[in-house]
Amino acid sequence: MKDITYRFSPNISAKKIRAIKFADKVLSGIFRKRSGKKIANGQVINEVTIVQFAHIGDLILMLPGIKKLKALSDYKINLVVNSQNFAIASKLTFVDTVTVADAPWFARGKKGSYFEFVKQLRKIKTDFIFDVRGDFRNNLFIKLFTRHKIFAGYNVGGGEALLDEVFPFDHEGHSTTLTKPLFHYLQLPDIDFSEFWEEDDIPCEQVVSHNFPDNFLVMHLGAGAQSRKWPVRNFIETLNVLSKEIKVYVLGTKQDATADELAIISHIPNVVNCVGIYNIPQSIYILKKSSVFVGLESGFSHIAAMLRKRSFILFSGTSNINVWKPYSFSDGQVTLLNHVVPCDMVTGCGKFVCEDNICLKNIYPFEVSSLIQSYLKKAATIA
Repeated sequence: MKDITYRFSPNISAKKIRAIKFADKVLSGIFRKRSGKKIANGQVINEVTIVQFAHIGDLILMLPGIKKLKALSDYKINLVVNSQNFAIASKLTFVDTVTVADAPWFARGKKGSYFEFVKQLRKIKTDFIFDVRGDFRNNLFIKLFTRHKIFAGYNVGGGEALLDEVFPFDHEGHSTTLTKPLFHYLQLPDIDFSEFWEEDDIPCEQVVSHNFPDNFLVMHLGAGAQSRKWPVRNFIETLNVLSKEIKVYVLGTKQDATADELAIISHIPNVVNCVGIYNIPQSIYILKKSSVFVGLESGFSHIAAMLRKRSFILFSGTSNINVWKPYSFSDGQVTLLNHVVPCDMVTGCGKFVCEDNICLKNIYPFEVSSLIQSYLKKAATIA
């Protein structure tokens, strides 16, 4: 078994890492003996299935690459996503079919079912299947429970022996480049995906209950992990300043704020409280109508960036900023508010729960409001 450059989240215990590496060695012996060699490159490929079991931000970041694949080839494109992401994935015009598969290890707020997951995977039959994550569990379940001619992916979390084609992984590359080796393998031109991507490529659902002004700001309160959240009182303090400059629509889920906090937000002049009212496609519609966005390190911030919105993102120290920051189509499109702290471990601490997330607590409301105020004044001068 050759040396592998693994990529594990910093918060994974040494015991778990040893267990994964041991399982990797065992599987290497089993599957090498069974297969003997990888599938020949001459295998006919008519359809490509891309797997993204993870969260909404992960899906959004790979969409430009998928659209580019459709534009440059005649392949039938299949996409495998979780239930939460189906509302967006099912309306993508550059994807032919969408299959739901809920990997229990990516479930948030509920316990996933391995039995249901296997049932979902058994429905998948394809020529070529590509998992962008490189997770040992992904590799194992895709190998055992989907029907495919060629299985390609990354070996950064274990499971190389399960793959027919192992793609090179760029450990410092931005997450939008995860589909790049697929183009090399399929011998397609390496063209910048921004030449293909349009704001309307992200589907939405029209909201008719509001007459939206020409110029307004969207503030999103939510993040997928507690460690990436900013106190709602800080959002309220920021709202009190910004609402004097521009109308603000506040988005998020009911879990993002308490009833008392939402009541305060609702009573701030020039602020429209939409928290918990609209689903994701409807929230995207509101965001598309806006001119400025402010939010946390979340899937919704990635959506704002892909819509080419002027965005101000409070980025935590839990993730590798070079890999997971929202994508910018132009200089100055996205401003990251990020404080380096001793515990971020350079590549991010990897924590989902943190009792004292100083990486965000040290970002103060006046910093956020001052930056956005400066932008609004400059934009008004140019207009």
